[in-house]
Amino acid sequence: MTERGLYAAVDLGSNSFHMIVARLDSGQLRVIDRIKDMVRLAGGLDQRGQLDPDTRERALASLSRFGQRIAGIPDHQIRAVGTQTFRRLRNPAAFLVVAETALGCPIDIVSGREEARLVYLGVGQGMPAPAGRRLVIDIGGGSTELVVGANATEPAQAESFAHGCVAVTRKAFPDGRITSARWQQAGRRIAADLQGHVQTFRRFGWDEAVGSSGTIKAVASMLAHLNGDQRPGIHRAALPELRDRMLTAGRLEKIDFEGLSERRQPVIAGGLLVLETVMDTLAIDHLQVSEFALREGLLHDLLGRLEDRDPRDQTVRAMVERYQVDTQQANRIADWTRAAFDQVADDWEMGAAHADMLFWISQLHEIGLTIAHDNDHLHTAYVLEHADMPGFGRQEQQLLACLARLQRQRIQPDQLSTLPARLQQPARRLLTLLRLGLAMGRARSDRIMGDFGLCAEGSRLELALPSGWLQAHPLTRQDLESEQQQLDRIDIKLKLRELDDSPAAQ
Repeated sequence: MTERGLYAAVDLGSNSFHMIVARLDSGQLRVIDRIKDMVRLAGGLDQRGQLDPDTRERALASLSRFGQRIAGIPDHQIRAVGTQTFRRLRNPAAFLVVAETALGCPIDIVSGREEARLVYLGVGQGMPAPAGRRLVIDIGGGSTELVVGANATEPAQAESFAHGCVAVTRKAFPDGRITSARWQQAGRRIAADLQGHVQTFRRFGWDEAVGSSGTIKAVASMLAHLNGDQRPGIHRAALPELRDRMLTAGRLEKIDFEGLSERRQPVIAGGLLVLETVMDTLAIDHLQVSEFALREGLLHDLLGRLEDRDPRDQTVRAMVERYQVDTQQANRIADWTRAAFDQVADDWEMGAAHADMLFWISQLHEIGLTIAHDNDHLHTAYVLEHADMPGFGRQEQQLLACLARLQRQRIQPDQLSTLPARLQQPARRLLTLLRLGLAMGRARSDRIMGDFGLCAEGSRLELALPSGWLQAHPLTRQDLESEQQQLDRIDIKLKLRELDDSPAAQ
């Protein structure tokens, strides 16, 4: 049975997998179920970016359990993201195929800064609006995110560092032995990575500091048992005592403190090391602890997408302004491609998410002109693939980049095969509409963007134009005839005809 009132967020972290299911009630999301599995994905990743078989099976088993819970929730009301360890996979596409099959929905791999934005949004949902500026620290299994902002939802500065509790524990204490020399050496490495961003964060400043996720909650729990009379949260002055107790234990498996769960115990040394270094480097004396983190941010971001508060729209508008896009031409192409999309969407089984992608690439297809006129489409593709684009997942950026790369000149079908399998068919069809829109809009004039009809049946596509239109516009006719040849390279058979069904160019 379809659960239309439910929404789900799946956070596939480097240490643990989380899922929350919520019901929309009077405009508010109310969590009704949570599942957490300690998968330790980062612990099973080798230096070549490959997962060991045990970790892979543990991850797929967890995803299958999650998949059973979200079965019946509409696909557009579910969002799943992979973080640092997914970013480090040597061949993420191969793992995503089986992972998405087990989960039953697509998995977006998000950039470090996008992960930070989602964490900041999640923390903001569980705390009162800040009286001033807020700094958020999130220590995950594979990375640590630092974010500052002046309100509860929009960060002003976000950074991600590849130092998480699992990764640091493995690197600093590879044989399980904890020594003062190893602790100091690892701390210096982390501090060195932070130094390049310290001044940026300090210049922005903050009035309160908040920590989120498992490591920080575990440290707060241990400190509460050690110093129960202190103000809630984490005091920097209390961390050396905890560190000394771990050094006295001497080995990871001998860390057995009150307030520390058995599942967290194998990676807490690396987590504390990161926390202590961050608080020392940024001179943070006290850290509040948030019960909310990335998964809550993901859930509210999903709701925003569905309620016309999509952060991706803001990102696209900002890029249009930054790269000085000719907005008249961008809107001209967007209008034509949307009209074309509406006519073939049902036959080509495309929905609102595909319409959004077509609109965004129509707006952004010329951003490369700011860099150079020659091969501007390649510059556009590079920017779209590598830029920080808040709200967008890595696969979404790959799709936009692929469309930009193939928007003109000779189509290279092998470029489409670099996309995840689930995106390849939509990409072919979106590319077709984009290229036709660009052919129709080449003159950069509204005067020739008149009536047309478009119908699709499988790989067959018919474009109908007013009687005599092609004869009156020989350049566009030449471009469309060229498109017939190029689209044939991706198995799209384009036929041109007149709206009155009289013979036209074939």
